[in-house]
Parts: sequence; structure tokens; C-alpha cells
Amino acid sequence: MPDIILETQNLKKYFKTRRGMLHAVDGVNLRIERGKTLGIVGESGCGKSTLGRTIVHLYEPTAGKILFNGTDISQLKKKEQKRLHTDMQMIFQDPFSSLNPRMSVQELILEPMLVNDIYDTREQVYAASAKLMDIVGLAKRLASAYPHELDGGRRQRIGIARALSVGPTFIVCDEPVSALDVSIQAQILNLLMDLQDEMGLTYMFITHDLSVVKHISNEIAVMYMGQVVEKAASDELFAHPLHPYTQALIAAIPTPDIDDGGFSDLEPIKGEVVSPVNPAPGCRFAVRCPYASSGCTDQELTLKEVRQKHYVACPYIETEEENDNTKV
Repeated sequence: MPDIILETQNLKKYFKTRRGMLHAVDGVNLRIERGKTLGIVGESGCGKSTLGRTIVHLYEPTAGKILFNGTDISQLKKKEQKRLHTDMQMIFQDPFSSLNPRMSVQELILEPMLVNDIYDTREQVYAASAKLMDIVGLAKRLASAYPHELDGGRRQRIGIARALSVGPTFIVCDEPVSALDVSIQAQILNLLMDLQDEMGLTYMFITHDLSVVKHISNEIAVMYMGQVVEKAASDELFAHPLHPYTQALIAAIPTPDIDDGGFSDLEPIKGEVVSPVNPAPGCRFAVRCPYASSGCTDQELTLKEVRQKHYVACPYIETEEENDNTKV
């Protein structure tokens, strides 16, 4: 049996608007194995970041359950949340906006340890912050520097050190490399993977970059309009994308065209995005899907296993067993 560190059961997060309830996260069911990375991918506005923030209780869930190490953490008191935040941390997309500009590098790293009373003495805290700077690749000479004096890569290393400072076992990485140059992206990704191996960390890695998510993830969940439409192992998903939306995302990855000296033509997804406010039942991709019919909109869709550990929410994708029966 796999060792599951985190599980969501029909997790929902709605926001009240003038026009009704905005379904940012709507019935998400996920399981993450300890020491592994689950990638969450989808276009902007699909609910990726809201899902991550709801799991770590930056947003309170509207409904559903969040099980962490087998314990339901959906409804916690403030004292319990403070204890939880030493086990669950988050690395944010924009390191500059998530750091206090009036604090030095060392102060930023030691602040979470002081707030959470991780060590008994300040000497221990300063020693731990210096060790964390070394672990994430920040030179000692930068201890007194301020965020505006550093580049994006170093700022993100501060964010990683802050997340590690309280000794978490699970970290939500919310597009941690999207604001960085490509060369710096590779450095940060390799750092995260090395830290995972050394410390046994579990990641939920949120991104819209399919090449990045393939590189770092063991499993990938594809989100569209607040719902997970496909989930599979990373290699399986790229080798056999089944949901039309997943196929469109992978087809949109630019590939070099040597003959023309540029990139191959991209086929855009046609149709208008439906409103996430009070959405109608059924598949929310149906209005943009070339294969949609009435069967896509007259029922609520759930993930079903169509290949081994490959789950899809689409009524017209047959399981391997159904295919075998058809052949007979």
C-alpha cells in the first residue's frame, strides 16, 4: 500500500460575487504519496493556486475534506493551524512580493523560526539560519543584504529557506520558477529536487509550464475550471494524453522546426471559456471540445480509471476493460 501523506475528498472552495458563487475549486479528489511530487497543471484561472492555498489553510475550504497524515484538517482552530503550518509550507510565485523589503536576508530566514519557537535560544536560531543559507546556495556575504539588492533567483532561494526553516514535510510550490529566467529556473528546479531527496519532502508543484511539470513531477493532475479532468503518472500522461483538454495543452507546446527556422504551427483551442460563476452541470470544457455531445452536459462527471492508474473525467473515453469487451 502506498504511504499517502495528503488526500483531498470532494474539496471545494467558492467565493461569493455579485453574480453568484464563483466555483474556484469544485469537487477535487487527490492523493499524494509521501516523498513524491504531484504536479498541478492548467491554464491561468483554472484554480491551481486556489487549490494549493486551500490545502495549506490560507483559504478556508467551503466543503470537503483535507486529510494530512490520515487526520482531517478541514476545520481547525487557530492554535491547531499554527502547529499545522510547521508541517505544511508554501513557496510563492513572486519572491519579491512575498518578502518583507525592510528585512535582511538573515532576518527573513530566521523570522519563521522565532514566530514558531523552533529553537530555545537566539544563538541556535542564527546558527540554523546560516546553515539554511548554505543549504539553498546563498553566500554568507548576503546575510545583511535586502531583497531589492538581489536578483530573482536569490530571492526565490530566500523563499525556499523560509519554507524549510520550520521543518515541514509537505510543501506547496506555487509556480516558483515562472517569474525567473530560463537558466535560473533550471537551478531552482534542481535545488528543489535535491532537497526532496535529502530531506524526504513531498511537493505539490503548481505550474502552467508543461515542460517544467514533466521534469519535476511523479504524477500530474490536469485542472480545468476548478476541476481535475485527468490524472496519471508523468510519463504516462505525456505518452497517452486522453482528455481533449490535455491533448490540446500538450499540442500547444512549441516544438522547433529546423526546416523553417522557427517553431511548428500551434493549433489554438477554439470556443469561449464558460463562466466559473454558478456553472452548469457536466463537463466545463464541452463548449470548446470538438467531440462534445449532449452526454457531456447532462451529468456530473467524475474521474474514472481508464488505464492502470490513469484517471480521466470524460464520458466518451472507454476503459481498457470496456475496450477488451468490444474486441470480443
